[in-house]
Amino acid sequence: MRTAAAVIATCALALSTAPAFAATAPTAASPQPSTGAGGTYVVLLKARPLATYDGGVDGFGATAPRAGKRFDAASPAAHSYAAHLASGQARVLALLGHPPLLYSYRTAVDGFAAVLTSSQVKLAESMPAVLGVERNSTAHLDGAIGGSTDRAAVTSGRAAPALHDASGHGRGQGIVIGVIDSGIWPENPSFAGVPMTRARVRHTYPGFTGTCRRSESWSPSLCTTKIIAARYFVNGFGRDHVAVADYVSPRDGSGHGSHTAGSAAGNSGVDVTIDGQDFGLVAGAAPAAALAIYKACWIAPDPAGDGCTTADTVAAIDTAVSDGVDVISYSIGDAPATGTVDAVETAFLNAARAGVFVAASAGDGGPRPSTVAHSSPWVTTVAATTHHVFRGSVVLGDGQRFTGSMVSERTVRAAPLVDAADAAARGVSARHAALCFPGALDATAVDGAIVVCRRGETARVSKSGIVAQAGGVGMVLTNAAPGDTDDDVHVVPTVQVDQSDGDAITKYASRHARATASLVPDRSRVPQASRLADFSAHGPGADADVLKPDVAAPGVGIVSAVAPPSNFGRHWDLATGTSVAAPQVAGVAADIMAAHPDWSPAAVKSALMTTARAISPPAGPFAAGAGEVDPRRAFDPGLVYAPSGARWANLASVSIGDLVSTRTVTREVTNVGDRTETYTARVHGLPGLGVSVVPSWMTLTPGSSRTFAITVSAKRSARYERYVGGSLTWRGSAGHRVTSPIVVRAEYVAAPAVLTADGRSGAATIRAHAGVTGTLTTDLVGPVAARPVHLHLASGAFDAARPTTATAAWSHTYQVPGGTADLRFDVSAGHRHDVDLYVYRDRSLVASSATPSSREQVTLPVPSAGRYTAYVVAAGPTQRGASTRAIFTGWVLPRDARNAHVTTTRRTTVTGGRGFSVGLRWSGLSTSRRWFGELRYQHSGAVSYILLN
Repeated sequence: MRTAAAVIATCALALSTAPAFAATAPTAASPQPSTGAGGTYVVLLKARPLATYDGGVDGFGATAPRAGKRFDAASPAAHSYAAHLASGQARVLALLGHPPLLYSYRTAVDGFAAVLTSSQVKLAESMPAVLGVERNSTAHLDGAIGGSTDRAAVTSGRAAPALHDASGHGRGQGIVIGVIDSGIWPENPSFAGVPMTRARVRHTYPGFTGTCRRSESWSPSLCTTKIIAARYFVNGFGRDHVAVADYVSPRDGSGHGSHTAGSAAGNSGVDVTIDGQDFGLVAGAAPAAALAIYKACWIAPDPAGDGCTTADTVAAIDTAVSDGVDVISYSIGDAPATGTVDAVETAFLNAARAGVFVAASAGDGGPRPSTVAHSSPWVTTVAATTHHVFRGSVVLGDGQRFTGSMVSERTVRAAPLVDAADAAARGVSARHAALCFPGALDATAVDGAIVVCRRGETARVSKSGIVAQAGGVGMVLTNAAPGDTDDDVHVVPTVQVDQSDGDAITKYASRHARATASLVPDRSRVPQASRLADFSAHGPGADADVLKPDVAAPGVGIVSAVAPPSNFGRHWDLATGTSVAAPQVAGVAADIMAAHPDWSPAAVKSALMTTARAISPPAGPFAAGAGEVDPRRAFDPGLVYAPSGARWANLASVSIGDLVSTRTVTREVTNVGDRTETYTARVHGLPGLGVSVVPSWMTLTPGSSRTFAITVSAKRSARYERYVGGSLTWRGSAGHRVTSPIVVRAEYVAAPAVLTADGRSGAATIRAHAGVTGTLTTDLVGPVAARPVHLHLASGAFDAARPTTATAAWSHTYQVPGGTADLRFDVSAGHRHDVDLYVYRDRSLVASSATPSSREQVTLPVPSAGRYTAYVVAAGPTQRGASTRAIFTGWVLPRDARNAHVTTTRRTTVTGGRGFSVGLRWSGLSTSRRWFGELRYQHSGAVSYILLN
């Protein structure tokens, strides 16, 4: 980020107490060891939390903030309703037997985190007051700092094009950005401020109630005009699991939280030098905004244990909303799905309803599809772009030149080129030498040489340190896979090249006994055109009718604050990842909210999306969402899309994941400009689809709204079973261009998921819907028979991590060969009995169905060959000495299974947009067995499962 104005520092923040209803932590808060299927769980209740309660309960006034105002935890209504929520939670906890409590949530969600046994979990799920239960699990920060791991995260600095203009004066003034991350290093000049009293905080940020408390290596005096609040949340992670290198306080142990905070709202005009190299002046996207720090991510003794637990992150969100932040920056991936609710996304939903804008990182799992995190429509999910500002070349002795990432400005003149794999120290394998492990290089072989090291397993920067220790004068770092290179400050001048260039360089070194090379930096520092970073996660997400990611921002080679102890003593560093793209968007959102305090989070998100810049070359419809954020245009978008109804359906994008013939979607836009303007619709892209917009033009006065309909239909030339992309642009007479991305997947057939019928003989009809006109062929696989097993199950604890058949469960193992179409398990019990089903492959859990009901099913399409074991568990309580009676059936359906006793309509004439029927007949089936098969539809991924009892 380029130079921006410094924050005007005025006052001091004194120690204050937290409101009693922010995510509170009892003193006995450390999680206990799991017993049975027990452990730490987040339990959400159905009552409306403080942030969204708008009245309706006798005796309690509304607590939800009015539009344009932040939530005020200090109001009398908030205190009264918080006590009401606490009473409801106490009743549930009493019914559960008063389990150890970690947190009480009341602002963004109503609920708590507690240590529960398996019986208590089932009891909670059955309670009418409970919305859902989610097991505490660990998510991970997207990226890391400065090559300290093999995938770095990004920070803000001069290196990448700014998301704001060079002046930055007043950007974000009066806005509080809550950063949920690994803490902050407050001594960095990017976070400099002057003391500020609590009274002055309340005056400057009306309704804000955040505090700064004394803790390890942290005092209240560290909170200033820049950092106005700082908290930490460790109960879900456990104090005993925190590494000695971290701090049980808001102080940053890893550096990740510092660089995200600097990316979002670091001070302007901060002069940065890293290892003697001048990087100029840096600033965050909203340098005049204030920061509230919520540390929920921790370093463990074993790096595999690092992360952020659900209980802690929900507590951080709950407290941030209670404190009254305006924006949340969240660079944490999705935790594994472990319950009947997603507590984090539910908390974000209520935060957005309360006027808090949420920016979250898309994740670094690209370019694979369906790797994107945070699929909820109320979250702005941010991808990363690259501009390759830091460039340099490897020039070989034969004149070949290969360009890659080079941060150093020092030239390394012609020197011997040595492949590290050929320079192993005595007793070291060639593989470890190639990866430049500590002590792996023979100093006599690499002294004075440029060394070629492979990326992987050890930190990138540490490899250059190993080269330097062995006497090397430079390094070529080769990627292990195709894709982007990273910008790091190395110990010796280094050029990182992609896989193909690395192969060519190592081939040259192996073929020439006196191979030489030089390293030449490109000092022009001219940014290239934006393109999607290779690592940036792709959609579709969990809901194919919601386009994810939403937008993109610079995410490669950006400079910002870090924590010196864990970053080679540096105060700033470069890194790469979606983890800093998200806080940059959080900062731009703060800028917009400062200029338009009456805009909702949805309106801000709409402005960011409809004014975004297209990236080139296009990376696909689920790569960068609407494109790279353009802050200048986002301040004046012309029209905005705001939420319509509780489902958040009025999005500034359109995604149709299952178009069968024709679909119509509606949207509403509002003129946020200061003049009357006429807009005309234009559709681009979407090959093979017909698209109409009604009305195709509209005139809107300032503040007025209009609904329009988009009808999409599949033509014969449609690319069936594939996503295609395009856009709708409203062109305004005053010059506004309001563009929404559209992605559509046309399907041949929409068919029912299952058909169930009874009897030794009979007939049934499958009714489906056609997306094409012509003759449709169906293929019946099976059905195959399986004999039901009658079970008598005793209740007891079942640990899914260590399954056992001792009293708690019944199990059966299946040897599944290759070429299997489906593996299907079904268990049912009597009314009011609760049974659960767990399926393992070679002792690893691969699927489960554990709802509070008397019937569970698991289907594994095209399972890998192996040994599969199904466990049936009596999960609910039974009377003493009684058992749960259940019936279990399991089927292994071969891909080529046929059954002469069952027939179906083979060919059917269909018309696009109309329904059709497929007949099914069977006779002579044994009634002592149950039958399972599937009906496939030509060219379609649609499948209808057939169950004959």
